[in-house]
Amino acid sequence: MKLTLTNIRFFLRCSLSCVLIISILLLTSSFFRECLANKVLSDTFISIVKNTKAPVVNIHTTKILKNNTQNRGFRIKGQGSGVVYNKKGFIVTNKHVVKDADEIIIRLYDGSEYKAEVVGTDERSGIAVLRIDAEDLTPASFGNSDSLELGEIVLAIGNPLGLGQTVTSGIISAKGTSNLQITGFEDFVQTDATINPDSYGGPLVNMNGEVVGISTIPPKQTAGYFGISLAVPINVVKKATEDLMKYGKITRGWLGVTAQPVTRELQKALGLKNNLGALVSDIEPGSSAANAGIKSGDVIIKYNGKKIKDLLHLRSLVKGTEINKEVEMTVLRDGKELTLNTAILEVTKSEIRSKNDLFQNLGLVVQNLTRKLSITLGYEDEKGVIITNVQQGSPASKSGLLKGDLIVEIQHKSVTSSDELYQAILKIQNEEDILMFIKRPDKASKFIVLKQKKDV
Repeated sequence: MKLTLTNIRFFLRCSLSCVLIISILLLTSSFFRECLANKVLSDTFISIVKNTKAPVVNIHTTKILKNNTQNRGFRIKGQGSGVVYNKKGFIVTNKHVVKDADEIIIRLYDGSEYKAEVVGTDERSGIAVLRIDAEDLTPASFGNSDSLELGEIVLAIGNPLGLGQTVTSGIISAKGTSNLQITGFEDFVQTDATINPDSYGGPLVNMNGEVVGISTIPPKQTAGYFGISLAVPINVVKKATEDLMKYGKITRGWLGVTAQPVTRELQKALGLKNNLGALVSDIEPGSSAANAGIKSGDVIIKYNGKKIKDLLHLRSLVKGTEINKEVEMTVLRDGKELTLNTAILEVTKSEIRSKNDLFQNLGLVVQNLTRKLSITLGYEDEKGVIITNVQQGSPASKSGLLKGDLIVEIQHKSVTSSDELYQAILKIQNEEDILMFIKRPDKASKFIVLKQKKDV
């Protein structure tokens, strides 16, 4: 039976109609699926925000200017956020939120207010622990920051004015963010969720409603760029908080090795596949490393299952390890991987170097700037510490420091004597490289980064 032209046209019209109907159904189905997905996500956000209402607090600070004759009694007020850590009145926040505050007032979600005292602070992570005289508080639910994945959705929550929450959303855009020279800490969580300054100290929350980080101030070089917000991983926060509550101080893990980054040149010379890890050059007798059997020339590539990106990453992991905890390390030795185990010991005061040892280690000889020297070297009306010698091949020499340079600042803080210089460097010993501001006899001035010989 032959198809007529009319039948063919009818068949084509039917086919086109079917295609059109199917397309409309598919588009409609896709639209409804998208609407449903958006509704589910929106409901999840709402639920999380409601559940974190009680644990997120407002922090109101007052600083009194006491040494200014003209402004005697002048008060500087500040705002920030914090997170209830437990039912007994302990609250965590950023150190900078309460820095130099003469009075700290905590405002809870129900409007009640309490005076707070500072239990302690952690210089390295920038965390502060506060306590108020209140019982049966609603603590936050804490997650595991080690399990965070890139691209994971998070909410940044704050209570900047004590009148209600502020919420922004974003994703985890990076883990282990380092080299920011904020606190010496080298393991930040990075998110693209915008965080307002008054929300610093507030929580970064995952989709399970768990706090996975505490929002912190970004570095100056990223100010105004809304793609970078930082948080201290909650695992680091919990350890610092527990230490401060139990001991009133922070305990730091110590491996007992002097190590260096694996440069491209060292990678080639050692025949390594990549430049990841930390190359061990020396081992302290009786240390965790010595007990594990680590040898000079070993490259530490894993620490408790985590691949070591560089020396700073290893230092951060070791210092954050619970004291006496058994850890497993993987090292490369003669081209073979070895698994070693040891218990991490605590950093002791005996490791602090004397003034002469510290300056010698940096390759510096310094002297207070006397009036005679200031006139001779052209530093009249200046204050600082003069460099009288630089050892060739030392860290000081490699950084570009010269005999006759005047050290004016360390980490943006003025130094006027060798004792002040020693104390300033001592505070960041084994924590971060030294940022110096110097002046020269020719009136030139510049910033110089002096890399320390770092122990882990």
